[in-house]
Amino acid sequence: MVNNEINIAATLVSQNFWAKYFFITYQYLKKRLENPEWFLMVIMSRFKAVPLLKSFFVQPQRIEINQATRSLFDIEVDDVVESLKKDSFSLGLNLPQSILQEILQFASTTNCYGDGEHHLGFYYTEKEKAESKCGRTFKRGDYFNSNLLCPAIKKLGSDPKLLEIAAKYLGGTPVHTGSRLWWLFSLKEQEQHLLLEKMRFLSLQGSTREGAYFFHYDLDDYQFLKFFFYLTDVDVYSGAHVCVRGSHKKKKLAHLLSFFRRSSDEEIADYYGAENVLPICGEAGFGFAEDTFCFHKAMIPTRKDRLMLQIQFALKDYGNHNDLVEPSALKRCF
Repeated sequence: MVNNEINIAATLVSQNFWAKYFFITYQYLKKRLENPEWFLMVIMSRFKAVPLLKSFFVQPQRIEINQATRSLFDIEVDDVVESLKKDSFSLGLNLPQSILQEILQFASTTNCYGDGEHHLGFYYTEKEKAESKCGRTFKRGDYFNSNLLCPAIKKLGSDPKLLEIAAKYLGGTPVHTGSRLWWLFSLKEQEQHLLLEKMRFLSLQGSTREGAYFFHYDLDDYQFLKFFFYLTDVDVYSGAHVCVRGSHKKKKLAHLLSFFRRSSDEEIADYYGAENVLPICGEAGFGFAEDTFCFHKAMIPTRKDRLMLQIQFALKDYGNHNDLVEPSALKRCF
């Protein structure tokens, strides 16, 4: 149904700009109004005066972190928090080799799902066979229920130093709102072109994962924080994450008011400075914290696939940022 609507809309777009605008607005509002509290947060949280006023009038909660459990990370919490406040990110949260290998083992023995579709499950080593079976090229492969099925991922969600970083940065008791593990698959030149053409339409929608290839910022709560870990070696040819330093603190008014939060590379470089547009590269196990209220995107992989893990914390869980799916709904594609 969704694909048919998109195809119909794409036809209208070529004829009428307003058809595109009203169709996308309808789709956007339809999803948001299913959760009014979350929709209000999405509207208000972009204006940072709201969380500041909230923190002024609401008595801060006492934050207690269980230090009895040993952290997986040898890091200075205050240094990470200061870097987040200044730049929107902090590098060098590297995974221990044992945890890295456990997650890689999980990824190789668990189905991922082509482009996130629940009926297109396959093992990573079966990707070409799955594409041949389905008659399509997959751009990504999503895992579901990763926090429930992989002990190493679950351990990261309760790591005392990650919790302490989140608590100090968020200014309240952090809630682990979800984990996500996914592949970005490398694309040939023609496939890259087709993806970019499709995204010129879809990137206007605030919720499409494929829109992640365009600069955008997240609105997951009034205050939230994500930890990312590369599970494969990542360079600019294999899906590097790109963030815009300092863009979490001061945004162009037009970017704050934009309904769909997408911006072009040229617009971002012109306003925030090309020197602040930073691709993040690293070997397997390399991790970093990021306030994704900053502008960020993924580069399209052109030479190697990228496997990445995300652990997210916020002050409130709206139920929208986890990978939980009823197991009976998940099917292999062959």
